[in-house]
Amino acid sequence: MAGMRNHRVVAVAALSALLWARFAVSPHARESNGTASAKALVEQGETAARAGAVADAIAAFRKAIDADPNFVEAHQRFIELTQRQEMQSGGAATPSRLQQQYERWAREHPTRAVYQWALGLLAADPVQGDKLLEKALTLDPAFARAHFQLAKNADQRGDPRAQLEHLKAAVDGNPDEPRYLVRLAHAQRKSDPVRFRELASQVVTRFPTSPFAAEALNYLAAESSGPERRGYFDRLRSGYPVDRFSYSASAMNDLYAESTTPADALALAREMAKALPANKIWPPRVALQDAMAQAQTLIAGRQFAEALAQLEKTDRPSGNHGATWTLLKAGAAGGAGNREQAYTTLVDSAAASPDVRVDAALATTGAALGRQPRDVAADIWKVRDARAVPASPFSFTSLRDGTAVQLADFRGRVVLVAFWYPT
Repeated sequence: MAGMRNHRVVAVAALSALLWARFAVSPHARESNGTASAKALVEQGETAARAGAVADAIAAFRKAIDADPNFVEAHQRFIELTQRQEMQSGGAATPSRLQQQYERWAREHPTRAVYQWALGLLAADPVQGDKLLEKALTLDPAFARAHFQLAKNADQRGDPRAQLEHLKAAVDGNPDEPRYLVRLAHAQRKSDPVRFRELASQVVTRFPTSPFAAEALNYLAAESSGPERRGYFDRLRSGYPVDRFSYSASAMNDLYAESTTPADALALAREMAKALPANKIWPPRVALQDAMAQAQTLIAGRQFAEALAQLEKTDRPSGNHGATWTLLKAGAAGGAGNREQAYTTLVDSAAASPDVRVDAALATTGAALGRQPRDVAADIWKVRDARAVPASPFSFTSLRDGTAVQLADFRGRVVLVAFWYPT
């Protein structure tokens, strides 16, 4: 009896081994987040890329691939930088050396999913690209970067369901890669706002030092308002230096645009100009906000003529700061006893870009001059009509029935013209 039991155990073990050999994924197919040495080489490549040393960056990424052949980020950056180099040299032959390299690797290592994914990334034809990505998934159904690229392709062809399915599969296949989680969060910001916030917050909590944490905070800010939005900006400002985190640098532009006082805007502009010395945007902002802050101080000290002179040295900025500039200039003019100049300044601003603060000041100033609301509205439209120019004529094919349509066909009617890029 004992011998029979032993034979049964051996038989079960043999059957298990056969099943494992039939269905298990080859360890060579697995996606890698990078060994320590490969990660160090990728960081070396990124440093070279930031310095403009493209050839050195490519060499570092190539060494990272040698150190860890399944390190998808090393392959991604190697491909991107090599393609950039080929474009700068006037284009590559067809197929390119990069394409030939990955085709050779795929032949030499038929069980590595990473090479099929890379060929899918390189494919010029989207349909062929998807087939290669699916081939990578036959080698490893959990190969996350293939799912990630398929999600991107699905998004580009307007298939949100497939996009979401592939993003979820990417997160399941490689839960330690934050880029998959942040993209899954972003894809649900409209369809499931609660889930979006939950997943975006997870990115920040689980990967606090990653650039994807800054990306998640930026997305959270974009979907928020009021003090909550400002809170996300403040977290980015204090915890994610703009010279290292591009999404933090982008958020600071939004924060600057929303600043309503010259003092706050000036402090931020000075901070950014110091942190990003090569950036050409922030120094003019420092000069503008410094002039506006000085004008505000002069107005508080009832030095209205001096405040006007200070503002005359600057051009009216756009957006929120344009409204602040207008209010300062109107306040200085009114304080100096020239209410008509104050009124004209406010009317010009309201005609160009409506703003609730300007509208309120205009109503008060207009009433002080004896103008009724209808008079104020008429003055605004008078300025708009004087500045109006005819739209450029154009024609297009109607998406409704394929007939030719001209802008002139809509003369006398309100028309909304929207521009988008083709997909």
